[in-house]
Amino acid sequence: MTGVTAGRLVPDDEARALYLALLRAGGMFRVEDLRPDEQPLLEQLRSAGLVSLVADTLWTVVSPRAAAERLRDDLRTIGLDLFDQARALPAALADLAESYDRSPRPPVGAGTIQQSDTNTRIQARLEQLLMEADREILAMQPGGARPAHALPMMRRQANMITARGIQLRTIYQPGARTDPGTARYAAFATRLGQQVRVLDEPFRRVLVYDRRVAVLGGYTDQRIAAFIEDPVLVELVVHSFERDWARAERVRWGQPEAAGDGQLVALLARGLTQRGIATRLGLSERTVAAQISRLRERYDVRTLFQLGWQIRDGADE
Repeated sequence: MTGVTAGRLVPDDEARALYLALLRAGGMFRVEDLRPDEQPLLEQLRSAGLVSLVADTLWTVVSPRAAAERLRDDLRTIGLDLFDQARALPAALADLAESYDRSPRPPVGAGTIQQSDTNTRIQARLEQLLMEADREILAMQPGGARPAHALPMMRRQANMITARGIQLRTIYQPGARTDPGTARYAAFATRLGQQVRVLDEPFRRVLVYDRRVAVLGGYTDQRIAAFIEDPVLVELVVHSFERDWARAERVRWGQPEAAGDGQLVALLARGLTQRGIATRLGLSERTVAAQISRLRERYDVRTLFQLGWQIRDGADE
């Protein structure tokens, strides 16, 4: 297929500028006439189908509309081919799957708690459990904000498990609400149908896959993890998770106030009115009212005056 390559399909600003320069020069050119720094840009244009070889060494610019139509048709064909391959894949691997299912497993009560003490081994085992899961994943992730470098991978995983029909429930600590990257990820996962809550208590890292395998992280050393397969012990871990889940706070991650409670609390403690807070934070009074309502539930008070005193007392402790 000639229209699609492994390169960039949408050229960047520099490649677009080169296309316009070639267009202004008449649209015909030779590669040797370009500067060395323009060679990668030309490759972008070629990958996008915006330039084409018309003679031995003579090139010409191509209509973007024609290039887009050709690429769209090629990509549609590739997509159909990939869909057919994906549909045939389970049957193609059926013999291997049967062998895997027949392979011996550790008997219950013997070797059902295993410890790993290196990040590489822990990550490999977690990836295996993720791929084998087909119903539900429970997660307790301490430390608040998630590492910035891990967020793109977390988004890909959220897309993948949602596409497979797996339900994910995650508990974070309050720092997740004030970290923009983590809050955006939580909003993204929530839009996919996953659930993310916040618990303002210390807890250790816990993962449970299909209520079949529980993974516990070390309290002081995250390089150590215990993988538990004993049904009774896994049930205890799940019971503990469900208890914490029921007490964890629901968060409207998609709302602007999801990461801004700290500012609102500070303004309430200073005695500002609801309208004054809305003006100071650049929010609507309706948004601020919803935030204050949630804080009233948290502090179990009825009036704004009582809420201010509760917050003030908490700040003085």
